[in-house]
Amino acid sequence: MISGLFWNIRGVAKAPNLRRLINLVRAHHLKFVVICEPKLDVSKIESIRLRLLFDYSFVNLSGDIWIFYSSPFVCSIIGSSDQHISIHVQSQLFSSPIIMSFVHAKCSLEERCGLWCSLLNDKPVSLPWCIGGDFNVILAPHEKRGGRPFAIAEGADFMSFMEEAGVLDVGFSGASFTWSNNRRGRARVSKRLDRFLINGSCLDLSDVISVLHLPRHPSDHAPLKITFSDRSDNSPRPFRFLNVWTSKPELLDVIRQAWNQDVSGSPLRVLCSKLLATRRAIHTWNKQHFGNIFDAVRSAEVVVKQAEESMDQYASEEFQVELSKAQAELRNALSIEEQFWSQKARAKWLKQGDRNSKYFHAVVRQRRIKGMIHRIKKSNGVWVDTNADIATEAISYFSDLFTGYLESSSGMRHMIPHMISEEENRKLEEVPSIEEIHRVLKSMDGDSAAGPDGFTGKFFTFAWEIIAQDVYKAILSFFCGAELPRFITSTSIVLIPKNQILRSFLIIGQSVCVTSSTSCYPGS
Repeated sequence: MISGLFWNIRGVAKAPNLRRLINLVRAHHLKFVVICEPKLDVSKIESIRLRLLFDYSFVNLSGDIWIFYSSPFVCSIIGSSDQHISIHVQSQLFSSPIIMSFVHAKCSLEERCGLWCSLLNDKPVSLPWCIGGDFNVILAPHEKRGGRPFAIAEGADFMSFMEEAGVLDVGFSGASFTWSNNRRGRARVSKRLDRFLINGSCLDLSDVISVLHLPRHPSDHAPLKITFSDRSDNSPRPFRFLNVWTSKPELLDVIRQAWNQDVSGSPLRVLCSKLLATRRAIHTWNKQHFGNIFDAVRSAEVVVKQAEESMDQYASEEFQVELSKAQAELRNALSIEEQFWSQKARAKWLKQGDRNSKYFHAVVRQRRIKGMIHRIKKSNGVWVDTNADIATEAISYFSDLFTGYLESSSGMRHMIPHMISEEENRKLEEVPSIEEIHRVLKSMDGDSAAGPDGFTGKFFTFAWEIIAQDVYKAILSFFCGAELPRFITSTSIVLIPKNQILRSFLIIGQSVCVTSSTSCYPGS
């Protein structure tokens, strides 16, 4: 794990500011620190470096941005201006070199134009790129409280830069705003002026990239702690049916062999047992026969390259045929890769066209970053940040939320209006036919996220001829009042970011619990 800090300190020589900076370095084991607005002559940078116990330091052209780091890093400046500094960083702690740019932007749009140009000049071709700092601009109304209403034109230049640079916001945990004028009442204005941006290559550099807004005191800006760490969840990945598997006709034979087994018990339990057996069979088949999607793409690209070289050298009909075959295999491998990432990203609005694998991959990685819970506040006000403590508190909270005695409300039934007629109710209770069930299955979105069992709607339509009778018997059993097995009744709790503060089980990132299509606001 690598942690660093950016802070618009507004005077590093001030005793409270320097004292807190030293404490932050020690408490968070920071590998690098970047401060802007030190309000101190550059000649004093060495004395500050020694106080912070770092080995090296850099400063930008205006002397407004100071960088401190230690020997695990080998750094060199690749760009500098009066509003930024970009450095090339190498370290055994990173799997590849990374370009890190730090920003202290001007307040006016005209002056920031020079900053965007300077940053784009430093933009790497393929290396990871991380940009952090005080951008002095916001992008949306929720990034501001107080003062004049937000106008979309305010952040237009910033949004254009992000699009051209190919970077996205890392997100954050902690307080919503990084700056405040610290006035009282209606005169108080707060904004999110400080942030970190990363490109797609940076997403591959670390499994988890997180930004924490630390308390602002004593500056009017919050220190931003950025952490690059390995995946915190090392538990086995649950089974998820990948729709790209249906591109292989032999999958039907795998499903048929696993499904056609003698299983005793109620129809619902028979269905559950056969789904579990099918899941194991598909998992084995995927490892042994379908193979790694990405390895297939790389292998196909090598074959095409070899075929092109042979064609360039000999230009015969035979080599032309081989090249055509290789190109077809590559197109097929690329199509499978794109289907894989499309399902993972669940970007349903995007129409088919050019290859969008890179885009889908970025969507998936960004969702993982935003979905990561870094710390939570317990009901007693104590913060916990380890995986074990977070899991324990979550289980405790939702166990209390979804259990307990519910008093009878039969006396209030007359207050609930009748929304359907007796005839409509009778039709709802009618046992469906197998044809009706099949029509419902075909109307399902095959790309929707799978439930706890791991099977998507695509699986049921793909294998309908094999599984039809068992599915039908299980549904008939349900309509006859059979007890539902845990395999069917289990569900998943998903945390969805919301722009609202929760009073209990406060999840940094502000989230709301959603389970079984019901919104549950913790603490409400």
